[in-house]
Amino acid sequence: MTTPLLEIRDLGVHLQAGGRQAEILSGITLTLNRGERLGIVGESGSGKSITALAVMGLLPHRMALSGTLRFDGQDLTTISEAAHCTMRGRQMAMIFQEPMTALNPIKTIGAQISEGRRLHLRENRADADKTARRLLDRVGLAAPRFDLELYPHQLSGGQRQRVMIAMALACEPELLIADEPTTALDVTVQAQILDLLDELIDESGTALLLITHDLGVVSEMTDRIAVMYAGRVVETGDTQDVFRHMAHPYARGLFAASPHSLTMRPKPENTDKRQRLTTIAGVVPDPFSRLPQCGFADRCRFVQADCRATVPPLGNTDFLDVAHRVACFHPLTDEVMV
Repeated sequence: MTTPLLEIRDLGVHLQAGGRQAEILSGITLTLNRGERLGIVGESGSGKSITALAVMGLLPHRMALSGTLRFDGQDLTTISEAAHCTMRGRQMAMIFQEPMTALNPIKTIGAQISEGRRLHLRENRADADKTARRLLDRVGLAAPRFDLELYPHQLSGGQRQRVMIAMALACEPELLIADEPTTALDVTVQAQILDLLDELIDESGTALLLITHDLGVVSEMTDRIAVMYAGRVVETGDTQDVFRHMAHPYARGLFAASPHSLTMRPKPENTDKRQRLTTIAGVVPDPFSRLPQCGFADRCRFVQADCRATVPPLGNTDFLDVAHRVACFHPLTDEVMV
């Protein structure tokens, strides 16, 4: 049996603050094979970015981690910070949400792209700069307009994001984590960045962990999907299977709130009015006050007494594919037309 590149088992993250403890993540179980693409979706506050930071070994000091977290068979929960630094950039890399804060404002873009190759691959400066130049060309920032000596503040948001992609792929990592890679970019630039990322991932064979709130992006770019809510995975499976049959009410709500869903709905007859997106009433529960019940119970129109009695486990049901699992006592059985 092939060992997964990334294996997360019963991952928990807790935050101690002001004499209180918050459960940020609980029972997260995910795997990612070499060359595979996994999308993690959910609202802000669902735990998507914290999951990524746990994998990268970048959790804030006040957060405590439990469970199993393995990369290429190595237990990431027991290795030293020095060992994690050796892996970051070389074996695993991350594209952060906001490139203006992720890039170093006092270093040139060429220096920031070449730094990883000089550190991890021991390339000399001339060779590392040649690689940086090639990567910038590859991500659409061609010479002479985009010189290696430019600084981040001299670039637009979309251009800075292209630099971030070049940095992340500089050492040809086995795993690339893209955390909301198109946040704060306009729609046209978003499409360009996603097309570029899709193409580069195909070329390199790198495994992709894509974090986003956009189900339309996930449907086009991933093999499997995990829907997160209130620090837990509530539905997971092959992307197309989950899209055809979303069984968790929260997954259905996310889809209905996505512009992607408008193209799938039958257009009302005899009307020129624009269709409105559906919204999910309420907010994600505060991690300091989560109850031992289904996290979505207070927002779910299908809630019943057992939903408030205990947390539903993530498991299979009779009407779903064996790889498609849902954490719901009363999953929806009708098919979603997508």
